Formats: sequence, structure tokens, C-alpha cells
Amino acid sequence: MEYYCVMVKTGEEEAFKKRAMQALQEQFPEVNFFFFYHMRKSNRGEYYEKPMFEGYVFFQVETLTAEFFSILRKVKGFLRILRENSAPTRILGPALEELKLFIRNGEHWGIAKIKFTPDQKVRAVSGYFKGLEGYVYRVNHKKQTITITTSLTMTSRRLDVLYEEVEAVEESEEK
Repeated sequence: MEYYCVMVKTGEEEAFKKRAMQALQEQFPEVNFFFFYHMRKSNRGEYYEKPMFEGYVFFQVETLTAEFFSILRKVKGFLRILRENSAPTRILGPALEELKLFIRNGEHWGIAKIKFTPDQKVRAVSGYFKGLEGYVYRVNHKKQTITITTSLTMTSRRLDVLYEEVEAVEESEEK
């Protein structure tokens, strides 16, 4: 199987997925399309489902042929195949392993259940602080937030982030 990603109109991912399956499944019965959601918590404490990759739909097909691509391009909502229409890029290596993990876990993901402890190294994966690394200073289980310190804020200000916005940094990653 080969795996690819297409860019579609944001907000039309599910509709595109259905239209693409209808257009392609008869000629290409092995085709599968994937779009992923995860649960988020609003400032009011209410849970809601949010797309993980807005505007992107992944698919698997035995082989990406010119005929397949011609049909796919005509599906309403299609913008382009990544990287570009003239040279579609297969998802390979670590990115493919990550995509397969998403596929195995299903299209609807819940809230991440991660235990955070003081002095644990973390990295922001979404929100305003995306990419920032720091250390857990305090954990607020009730609000599901953690307070982190960074090299810039070590002795002064601390930053509060939601559980869902950070991931633990493995020891092996630090080396």
C-alpha cells in the first residue's frame, strides 16, 4: 500500500472523504481515506471534538496511478495532493509509522491521559507556546493544566498550559 495526503477545503474534510470514496471505490476497492479528530476542553470546561489536521485528508491506495489521480482531482473540495500535483509525495519512514499509529487508534481520539510530575521536561505541541520546552513546576489536576518554567522564566514568570498542549520529552530525545 502507498499513503498520501491531500489538501482540501477546510471544514469539508468529512464531506470530501465521502465523495472521494464514492468516486473511487468501484474502480479502486482497496482505497481508504482518513481524517482524525481529538477531544479538546473549552475554557468553560466543556469537551468538544476538533480536527487534528484541518484541511488535510490522508489516503491509502495499492498504487497511485494517473487514472486514480485524475478521478481524485475531480472530487469537489480537492485542492492539491502534497507536495504538489505534478510530483505527489508518498508518506514514508517515520512519518508513515506515525500515520499508521493514527490509523490503528481510529479517527476519533479522546483526551490524552498523561501523568505529569514536577521537574519533568515537556514540550508544547500546540497553542501559543508550540515548540517551547520547559519543566513542570506544578500540576493542577482539577483544571487539567500544568505550570511550566523555561530558561527565560526560571526565576520570574511561569506559564500555564493545558494538558493537551504539551507532551513529555523522553530522556533519549535530550541527548
